[in-house]
Amino acid sequence: MNAMMNIIFLGSSGVHQTLLAAYLHLDLLSGRDYQKLPYFNDYKLEASGRPLYIGSDTEGRRIHSLGVGSDVEMVTKTIEQLRIILDSSADELQIIPITIKPQRLIRLIHQLARFAGLKTLSSQLISYLLSKEHDLIRQQIPRFNKSAMH
Repeated sequence: MNAMMNIIFLGSSGVHQTLLAAYLHLDLLSGRDYQKLPYFNDYKLEASGRPLYIGSDTEGRRIHSLGVGSDVEMVTKTIEQLRIILDSSADELQIIPITIKPQRLIRLIHQLARFAGLKTLSSQLISYLLSKEHDLIRQQIPRFNKSAMH
């Protein structure tokens, strides 16, 4: 692997299910108390629209979390096509969409709580919803290995 590999977990929110996926990929999650994760339910970071660098895995791949709003499928396709146009290989950039059934509800709770000043309550509710989706999120994380990358 010559170029630096970046993996982006892409979802409706960059501070919820995709963040959880990134920490699961890095094997940095102990238990299901997601509220203690750095960046979890962070309004300012989510509003910035920027990808969050979470860390590097054991193979040196850079792991990111990115929220893109409601049309995750369309944004995934757009980024994949842009990668082709820019002649960037899958060895440099992998887009992993993470979708869960309550993603719209999570986004609504997150937005409403920001305006109502209910961050603690929203964090608890969202953490509960994510705990119910934990196994589905884990199933969406591909198993990367050296032989698959060459």
